[in-house]
Amino acid sequence: MQAKQIWHQRLNSIGLIRQAGLIDWQPIKSGISNSVFKVTTESGIWVVRINRATLGIDRLEEKKIMDLIAPLGIGPKVIKNDPVAGYLITEFIDQPAWQKADVKNPQMLNQLKQSLAQIHTTAYEYLPSRLDHRLKRYIENINNAPEQTSVELLHSIQKLDFLGFWQANNTLYHSDLNPNNILGHTQPVVIDWEFAGQGHPLL
Repeated sequence: MQAKQIWHQRLNSIGLIRQAGLIDWQPIKSGISNSVFKVTTESGIWVVRINRATLGIDRLEEKKIMDLIAPLGIGPKVIKNDPVAGYLITEFIDQPAWQKADVKNPQMLNQLKQSLAQIHTTAYEYLPSRLDHRLKRYIENINNAPEQTSVELLHSIQKLDFLGFWQANNTLYHSDLNPNNILGHTQPVVIDWEFAGQGHPLL
């Protein structure tokens, strides 16, 4: 069976998509942690993400975060999020991702700042997602990591601990904020919250 047929069957096996009436789908370029598709149904156009197991990602915790930010209007509207079944369905946002010029636009940056201020004042605690815990887990699990890099990272973690930085990491942060994850020019929408967690606005 060809890969296209396999993916068609996988998408159509999701009850919500089958009930909505699958019309068409196409893959969206994505990272190594997911397979992502633009799915057209009789009920609307959605983004469907099929999860893969990835170091540092807790899908159940991601669901809590998506629920937490839903009233803030900074993330995509969730149609259905089922971590156990291994998929996330959100609205399709027909807006371009930010480009280099957008990052230098004061008006757009100010709009993004206002949106981010809402999440950076949202109390959040889940220690495995805090950067120092996450880095230590990467060091332990990634094979062939240069020893010097590991030593320098651990030293930096200890120095920041001495300065009290990690104790100040007590609010929600995105953790993967880059232009590809920011859509739209009028009201920016931030996507890809799978690495979000307990952090600090400086991060």
